[in-house]
Amino acid sequence: MRGLITRIVTYAALALAFMLPVCASVWMSYRLALSEQQLHTGILAAEVLYRVHVFSEQNLRINAALRRHGATSPCSPDNVALMRNLAVGASYLQVVGYVEGNVLQCSSYGYGDGDAGIPIGPPAYRSRLGNWVRTSVKLPFDESRRYIALTDSVTGYSSLALPDMLLDTGGGGHGFAIALVAISNRQIVVQRDPIDLGGMPPLIRERGTITWQHRGATGSVSLSPSRDYAAVVMSPASALHANWRNVATWLVPFGALLGGALVALARLGLRRRHGLLRQLDRALRDDELSLAYMPIVELESGKWIGAEALMRWCHDGQWIAPDKFIPLAERHHRIRKLTNRMLDLLVADAQALPRDLARAMYFSVNLSAEDLAACAIAQRVADVRQACGVDGVMVEATEGVLLEASRVIPNIERLRKLGIRVAIDDFGTGYSSLSYLGSLDVDYIKIDKSFVSAIGTNSVRGHVVAHIIDMAKDVGVAVIAEGVETQEQADYLMARGVRYAQGWLFGKAMPMQDFVSAIRMHNLYYKNCMQKRQVL
Repeated sequence: MRGLITRIVTYAALALAFMLPVCASVWMSYRLALSEQQLHTGILAAEVLYRVHVFSEQNLRINAALRRHGATSPCSPDNVALMRNLAVGASYLQVVGYVEGNVLQCSSYGYGDGDAGIPIGPPAYRSRLGNWVRTSVKLPFDESRRYIALTDSVTGYSSLALPDMLLDTGGGGHGFAIALVAISNRQIVVQRDPIDLGGMPPLIRERGTITWQHRGATGSVSLSPSRDYAAVVMSPASALHANWRNVATWLVPFGALLGGALVALARLGLRRRHGLLRQLDRALRDDELSLAYMPIVELESGKWIGAEALMRWCHDGQWIAPDKFIPLAERHHRIRKLTNRMLDLLVADAQALPRDLARAMYFSVNLSAEDLAACAIAQRVADVRQACGVDGVMVEATEGVLLEASRVIPNIERLRKLGIRVAIDDFGTGYSSLSYLGSLDVDYIKIDKSFVSAIGTNSVRGHVVAHIIDMAKDVGVAVIAEGVETQEQADYLMARGVRYAQGWLFGKAMPMQDFVSAIRMHNLYYKNCMQKRQVL
């Protein structure tokens, strides 16, 4: 059942690894298409605003020219001739005229004093600059089109333009709606194709250009900084979708390629991990595992009093680091097999110890939370001690066992009743507290090497060492310092009352044969030192 769940989780993770880049590329293609569409509509709106602004400026110049001319009658022949010249020189307006009483009395097309004029209807509204605005003016000489007319409310002089000249930029595709809107009342002045302004945000002049989306359509409005109008362009949802498809045709395959690469890397990692697990299973069968022994010394005398048994794995001539295969064994429930192999190797190696050394030695072994929760572990360790013929065996447990306190406390008590010492390894890096130490009732704590290496520095960890030592004294627990590499560190620890240590300053982990030779040499040195002290 556990294997089935593992496979399901693995396949789900692989599917997620593929889908995440694909979904991200789809989302990015949409955002790129939307940005491009907003940029396009914004450019069109800015162009329309420019055309309307030019038309407005031309209207102002024409009104100013007609005022300066000072004709006795607005529709006099010389004034009509001037209107004609002014209309020819303007790029965006077609007709210049004079309006009185909603009637175009005369224009650049030649209507004079004797004509009845052309009714053009009432204005739609009055702009902020004082111009009457008519949005649909029909002229008899151009029945098919409607004009927009600006009439000066004081002089009556007017400028007429075709909306297409202002709105038809040529840049909008099929379905693009373009309009000129009054800022003050949001009224549509002129438009090309029906336009929906329902989703348009408030027209705040200082914002310049505004973009938004409404019912799938993309809109941009460009506001005049000084006049009462704004240009609005709306592109249909179909244009956004077409642009989205165009971007997605190259971006989504890239996302799929990236997702495939991630899946391949994940499968490679899984294959390596499961491959390493299979290799570990073979190592347990084929005796590829061995032990190395890290000396534990008495700081005051320098005497080697014991050693920590460390698991080593040599596969095809290459050493595999313990931090790779031990966590793997814990995750895949091989740790108890690994621990049993370690205890068997310890018994076999201990046979090489001379009897006089064995009686004064103790070995420490590392047990996981799963090991300590096993019912038979206490008796198993006691049997190993007897088979080794050593002074004692110490069990080291990482701080992670504190998370399993309710399961491991009974076995810790059994171990101590059998005369087996118990230590908390890597103290200070995880879950330790005074209350836990009290409830576990252990013999030693081992200060993690990350704290020891900070001794003599300004690091915060360097100050933590003293706190840990004092805390251990308060609860009556002895201290072993790990990772001692300098004499300065050893002197500091000894001055603080720490009795035991291990680290490269004293010796590296070594096979049992080398360990026996090294301990004889160190003990001989220790014996000579003691004799010299007695003579002195």
